[in-house]
Amino acid sequence: MLSRYPPYLPMIAREVEEFHLCHVKGKLEEKSIIFHRLRTPRIIHFSSLLLALPTALKAFKICRKHGIDVIYVLDGIYYELSGLLTSKLSRTPLVIRLRTNEVKLRPLLRYNIIKRILGDFLTRLVVTKAKRVVCISHELQNLVLGWNVDPTKVVIVHHGVNTKNFRPMKVEKPFPRVALFIGGFGPEKGASTLLKAAKDLESIHFFIIGPQPSDVQVSSMPKNVHYMGTVKRDRMPHYYNMSDVLVLPSLTEGLPDVVLEAFACGKPVIASRVGDIPWIVPSEFGWLVEPGDAEQLKEAVVNAFSYEKRLRAMGEAAREYVVKNFKWSSYAKEMIKTLSESID
Repeated sequence: MLSRYPPYLPMIAREVEEFHLCHVKGKLEEKSIIFHRLRTPRIIHFSSLLLALPTALKAFKICRKHGIDVIYVLDGIYYELSGLLTSKLSRTPLVIRLRTNEVKLRPLLRYNIIKRILGDFLTRLVVTKAKRVVCISHELQNLVLGWNVDPTKVVIVHHGVNTKNFRPMKVEKPFPRVALFIGGFGPEKGASTLLKAAKDLESIHFFIIGPQPSDVQVSSMPKNVHYMGTVKRDRMPHYYNMSDVLVLPSLTEGLPDVVLEAFACGKPVIASRVGDIPWIVPSEFGWLVEPGDAEQLKEAVVNAFSYEKRLRAMGEAAREYVVKNFKWSSYAKEMIKTLSESID
């Protein structure tokens, strides 16, 4: 699981004396990180919150043994609560990273009202108790500030993109017109909107990458939709480059890494007007549509493929933009500054 994500943890680890990573599952080859595998529930959900204290006790022992200076927690209610408890037990400052708007996400995942209220309360509690809050988007920053959190505690740190790995390259295209969708079939990613639009666009082939829930029948998808399952990260540049455009009809987002990666590969983007997507996808680099609107999405896809030379020009401009503005070195510098400032 660790190896599926961009290198935002290794980039921090390479700048500090010691970086200890407590994780649930997965592998990551990284010499600068000391790994601690925690035995936790196989599936993290609300009933798992009862195990947050035992997890925190294990993490507390790691903090005490290794003299940890600061705790950095990625979002997700189980991890947030475990991090807060560890922070209190060890008296170590806590820095929380917010990547997803959990307040918007929980209704989309059809959590009942009790889980939504409890989840929102716990997220707000952790954020208010943290020494620093790192947001990857302006929307998340505004959400946190709306909870009356001290503005000096809240910072925006955007991810970077490896423009050496994610770059334009020649690959064999399976079809003349290809659109790429990354995110799986979770309701928040808008896959249902994509399938509705794709059904009426038979000359365009849509490739879907991401996990498949058990209730999704691949065999019932339109013939021009191709499900690729979960793809290893080092294979992702191939899929970006075999496509003409990235399609991201999400219902909620922060600032998606897939947009930065598509731009780095010289591909424009068609995406929903949510989160910080309007900020990162101006008309020079792509098209914006209203979330959940299959007709708008279909029109944008048709528009994109109407002028293929324009697609190439937009992609070139988008790559130039991310090469200049989204460097992992800048991310690491900002994160080290934020973590250092949280230590008394």
